[in-house]
Amino acid sequence: MSLRQYNTELQSLLDRIVKVYLDKDKFFVGTLKGVSETLDLILMNAKNEKNKVFPKILIRGSYYHYVTVEEEPFPMQALADRIATIFSKGHVNYIEDQNVISILNGKILVDENGVRGTGPSAERVKKIFDQFKLDIESS
Repeated sequence: MSLRQYNTELQSLLDRIVKVYLDKDKFFVGTLKGVSETLDLILMNAKNEKNKVFPKILIRGSYYHYVTVEEEPFPMQALADRIATIFSKGHVNYIEDQNVISILNGKILVDENGVRGTGPSAERVKKIFDQFKLDIESS
């Protein structure tokens, strides 16, 4: 990878949630706001491994080992709650270990990629899903 490609990739991490590892047991998680030429990092709203909060922190490039991107998990429980307002109680089941919402005893399945199922009920769920995604993207 060329230096130019490397810098482009690094810049693509700006404003994303990252985890900066100082060693195997010590890290910071926060929003990457800046990267210097010497790979110093600025994180906003960071937390360390002990959950201590730092509004802003500068981490010297020579002090950390590596950085990973930490995506915020898709809020499946909140989506299940929204879908449950339309269907009668007991017909919407969030299966946490599979991260799937089962509706009408599995006739309709919802995961973070979309809705599987057919018929008017599935179309209704798809509309709720699409609106939900728009709502979380705009917030």
